Amino acid sequence: MLDIYLDVLPLKEGYWDFGIPLLLSVSVVSICMWPRYELLTLKWVKRSSSGYFFITMVLALVIPLVLSQNYLSKAAYEVIEVDSLSDIRYYPKQKYFRVDNFEPLKLESVSYIETQVVSGRYFDSKLHIDYYIATPFTAADNIWLGTSYHTKYDNRADQSIKDHQYSAFINDSRHQYEAKDLSTISYFEKLKSSNQRSGYLHTVSTANRQSNLPPLILKPETGLLADSLDRDFVWGFGSFFIGMVLCLLLVLAAEFDNQEKKGTQKHIQKQKPVKKRAPVSDVSKSLVVWFRSNKERPVTLVLILTCIGTFILTVFMGMDIIDPLSRQVNSVGGLTMNALQAGKYWRVVTSLFVHVGIMHLVMSLGMLFATGYILEKVLGSLRFSMAFFICGIFANVLGVLYFDMDMAGVWGATFGLFGIAIPLVAFKIFNKKYRELFGGTIAAILIITLTSMFFAFINTLSYMVYYLLTLCFGIVFGVVIVMTQKQSLLRNARRHNI
Repeated sequence: MLDIYLDVLPLKEGYWDFGIPLLLSVSVVSICMWPRYELLTLKWVKRSSSGYFFITMVLALVIPLVLSQNYLSKAAYEVIEVDSLSDIRYYPKQKYFRVDNFEPLKLESVSYIETQVVSGRYFDSKLHIDYYIATPFTAADNIWLGTSYHTKYDNRADQSIKDHQYSAFINDSRHQYEAKDLSTISYFEKLKSSNQRSGYLHTVSTANRQSNLPPLILKPETGLLADSLDRDFVWGFGSFFIGMVLCLLLVLAAEFDNQEKKGTQKHIQKQKPVKKRAPVSDVSKSLVVWFRSNKERPVTLVLILTCIGTFILTVFMGMDIIDPLSRQVNSVGGLTMNALQAGKYWRVVTSLFVHVGIMHLVMSLGMLFATGYILEKVLGSLRFSMAFFICGIFANVLGVLYFDMDMAGVWGATFGLFGIAIPLVAFKIFNKKYRELFGGTIAAILIITLTSMFFAFINTLSYMVYYLLTLCFGIVFGVVIVMTQKQSLLRNARRHNI
């Protein structure tokens, strides 16, 4: 209703087809089902069993929702017969079209190449290449035939090998495009808002054509639309049935937790706090506990909420939530050499809160919380906030000016904070318990991160050198703080029993 018929939210197809089903599934299970499955326990699980129920129920909902949404996004449209491609503009809310007479002008086609480095599992690093070709049609103003080719290579290979693979891929793609038989096209799909459409629009913008009409991108399709609908329908209902059966089996295998029942009844009748139990992995309850426990760390809390709010804002500005393109990150506040040369110096600060996808955000916030959890209590809110921005600005300027990297996120700032924490541990600002705890945590995070970077960028060690330099800057900064503010730091640590 919102997307297809009313068209009231300008979201990309990926959000409708995956993001919103995931959000709905997590919300329903967290809000509606948690009070119920919290009363159940599994024999083979020593700690709380709620995490097993939560994950199983979310998957049982999100998989069929994604498949059914994919089905609805096709079944809601019909294939419209038009006399000419220009008639497609009379159907702004339709998606599929069939036309008998069309003639692409291959000699006037324009192309665009998008490259992106993606790190995979086992410290792998892949270079993804998308080759977009947009071809205008005869007697169709600003309507384009979209064709794309994709490949990926090992980014750790020598530069000469990558250059050879890159050239071979472009040449092969061009030959395939020239030899493509257009008579096999059954119908065209008009692309809606998506990363793919964004790539084609960027390609079209490089063409030397003037038009007062907005560009339309048509993707050729072969076969019948009804066949793909039948497959999606079967998979949607099949996955829903399998998911419900798994949830039922998990509930049948569980036992009723009498202790939880008594505590819940006592809480309802007398309105007194329930007897404390082991923490559960429930989203809503964990968030409440997290907010209450961070009253003494206001700067850390504000920085985390600012990162989350900025990420939501950049998504509505057009950045992809999962795998944004480099030009999308730069358009919403990322720091580049071109931005500095253009006088946009404020991006040195704003880029700290711009993150490249949801996974980058989660990892960054985890590292920020790991440092701020203890460090802010010892440094104090003012010194901690100053340290965060000083380390972040240094890391951004260093990355852009000396390593020619596009900067986004708080990783550089958190590495600087890790460096500040090392002198605090070495000069015994913390008590023995927290020296072991905090020192071990910092060492583990640094070893894992630097090792992963070594294996992922073994032929481009500039990333590793960059993070080591930000760490060293933090160490020097931390030594200066300890030498000038040692008594104040000790008082803060004793007051909080750290």
